Amino acid sequence: MSRIVVGNRDGTLAVRLGRSVLERLAEEWPDLHLTVKTVPNDPPGAGRDGRTTDSDAEGSWPSHAPSRLVDALTRGAVDVAVIQLGQLSADLPPELTLAAVTRRGDQRSAVVARGYDDLAQVPAGAIVGVGSRRDAAFLRATYPGLVARALTQAPEAELARLSAGDYAAVILPAATLIGLDLREHVDAWLEADTFTPVAGQGAVGLVVRADDDVAFETVYPLQHRPSFDRVRAERAFALALSDQHVGAAATVTDDGELTLFGAVASGETVIQASVSGDAKEAEDLGRELASDVKDRLATL
Repeated sequence: MSRIVVGNRDGTLAVRLGRSVLERLAEEWPDLHLTVKTVPNDPPGAGRDGRTTDSDAEGSWPSHAPSRLVDALTRGAVDVAVIQLGQLSADLPPELTLAAVTRRGDQRSAVVARGYDDLAQVPAGAIVGVGSRRDAAFLRATYPGLVARALTQAPEAELARLSAGDYAAVILPAATLIGLDLREHVDAWLEADTFTPVAGQGAVGLVVRADDDVAFETVYPLQHRPSFDRVRAERAFALALSDQHVGAAATVTDDGELTLFGAVASGETVIQASVSGDAKEAEDLGRELASDVKDRLATL
């Protein structure tokens, strides 16, 4: 009998996602020996995405990238890594492959504020907690009067800090707040054309070793093809613009047409563009849109 170890990161939401995947796999493969392993989170360090500059927002940016989980997968300590794709680098090591994406949750970001209905009401100079340098760049470009500060703790702890007055507001992935049963705390939902999410936000990927056919075939039944195509387009766009602060949000219609909305935050400017085409060409569409944005960046 084959044995599959499903790995997830530490933390309430990550553990929930890992157990959810384990339960679905057990239903699909009742005779398979399945176990789940929680891999410790990375120590504080560099941010998950974007460029590092001296002018980035104040605070010590934590590492949100699941590098320890990826390392455990590469070493064979786990066979399947359950990863929130908004935290996974678009440049996946060649020895690994994204085997499946489960049905995607809300891809937007959300605002939890202290006494304000949305970010437009927050006064200039107020501190807004964000999870990455990328988010800080989009906040700076969209609301230049606000000050970004790094979120360094779990969402539940950061909401307590918000109540204590450490921030005027915080920006978190909507799917994170929903997954932690904290939806009622949301004051505003940020649409993609207002605050473009990081590529893959709201999606959960199942990553396996590229040469592990058993693991690939085990998780493939959990594949939600429209979500997979959306993520492929967004990640291709982000990879082609890896030296920029990038946001991406794709949608797929019932007849298979994919529309990719992409954005780059540069100083106090946000460049936005979109492209549509067959979802089967998702990665080509991502690279095509990135080429268009690069041309526009060159004119700044």
